[in-house]
Amino acid sequence: MVRLSLRSSRPHGDTARSRGAQRSGGPPASAAPMDSSSQPQPQSPAAGGDPSEDGAAAELPRLTVTQVEQMKVEARVADIYRVLFDAAPNAKSVMLELWRDQHVEYLMKGLRHLAPSFHVLDANRPWLCYWMVHGLALLDETLDDDLENDIVDFLSRCQDKHGGYGGGPGQVCSNLKLFLIPHI
Repeated sequence: MVRLSLRSSRPHGDTARSRGAQRSGGPPASAAPMDSSSQPQPQSPAAGGDPSEDGAAAELPRLTVTQVEQMKVEARVADIYRVLFDAAPNAKSVMLELWRDQHVEYLMKGLRHLAPSFHVLDANRPWLCYWMVHGLALLDETLDDDLENDIVDFLSRCQDKHGGYGGGPGQVCSNLKLFLIPHI
């Protein structure tokens, strides 16, 4: 297993070089591959020589903020799995109980009105409709006629006059949503 450092081995004054790499189309200096096993391993310098002297020092890329957050989520999920794995069988059934009524309530509420925290997903509103309707279908829940008509009305306002669907009313259409809309 390879451990990646969150600290850069690069001196603080060396940011111009990394910005130049970004402008030239190369990957950002802070980017790192998701699979750390494919990272090049640091090699020891030649005897008596300092690799930074000739500028050929290979530095390990730093992790992005997104990668760090992803690793935190993965660690939390791994902790949950460890707790479930070590739990007694009768405790597992309680821990894994599906709270169907709360799920239905959450999905129905989301179809009627999204909380302000969803504003960053504005261009994904048809997708949110799809996943909420799909979740309700998996739970054998039916939509009342008014809600179904509201969904159809919303999706029709997402349709461009020349064809295709946008992420919301007045947004640019994409082929991806052409796949999605008929399935709702």
